[in-house]
Amino acid sequence: MAFAETDPSETIGEIPHLTDFTFHKTLPDIDFEAVALAGLDADFYRRPVGDRTLSVGVYRFAGAETHRAWGWVGEEHCSWHAYRDPATGGFHGPFQGCPLLRVLREGDRAYGFELGSGALARTFRVRPAD
Repeated sequence: MAFAETDPSETIGEIPHLTDFTFHKTLPDIDFEAVALAGLDADFYRRPVGDRTLSVGVYRFAGAETHRAWGWVGEEHCSWHAYRDPATGGFHGPFQGCPLLRVLREGDRAYGFELGSGALARTFRVRPAD
């Protein structure tokens, strides 16, 4: 479903269809907790809605989509997110707020990240643990 021009608050909780957005930029090796995660890249798309701009980030690790997060440009945190199910290609979510992402560290070095929680949690290794 496309986002409504008249009342965006009614549909922002739906998973965005990228055909409704314009490509904005790609960021390689996204950082979390001030740590760049090698291989976690994001494409960002934008769409004007009334007097605001809605942004969606499509995150990929090793080329495969892991999750999406979206919200209003200028706001510090995501409004919603959804995790991509690698088995079905569908989504789990949407869920309010930012996605749960934890950097996995051994000492000062990040060797991966965990995305989601509970049954949705998946671990990604950006480099072998020492």
